[in-house]
Amino acid sequence: MLVKDIIVLACDFTENEELGKAIKNSDSLTDEQNSICDSLVKCFNLIYNEIASEYLPIIKVEKVKPVGSRVEYSVLSGDVCQILSISDCSGERLKFKAFQDYVMVDANEVEIIYQIYPSELTLSSEFDTTLTERIFAYGIAREYYFMQTLFDEADIWEERFKNSLQVLSRKKSEVKMPRRRWI
Repeated sequence: MLVKDIIVLACDFTENEELGKAIKNSDSLTDEQNSICDSLVKCFNLIYNEIASEYLPIIKVEKVKPVGSRVEYSVLSGDVCQILSISDCSGERLKFKAFQDYVMVDANEVEIIYQIYPSELTLSSEFDTTLTERIFAYGIAREYYFMQTLFDEADIWEERFKNSLQVLSRKKSEVKMPRRRWI
């Protein structure tokens, strides 16, 4: 999915149709349009972070060797949001203690499963997600209107954003109806 496509859709929601057309056609932007576009990209990154930290976490698994019972977060490839579990080389879960910059664990080699924050994306970036463009655009509209101090409009888009996420998070299972009898 392209960030650009999400921003174009968000332009429709935030009454910036001309900007949306210019971005879609890769036209040159005016200074005012550039400023609005930059704001919308910032809003996208805020929403992407919110979704990744609260609704659909991005999980990484890495094997590392602790140095003096410490594993510095800086040796991990992702920006650590939360350590989910640590196990030794045989797969047995280990107790650990997480600190701001490192985690303490007693083992020679460990496998760390952790949640990460997504990296900042730009207008031309591409990323993978199971969510639709519309959900991201709802969130961008919410943030944009909050930034403009238009709280009534922001509340409308917040409700749409939250409801869309709720619909996706519902467990989808088969509904079984009882057999009907003919009398």
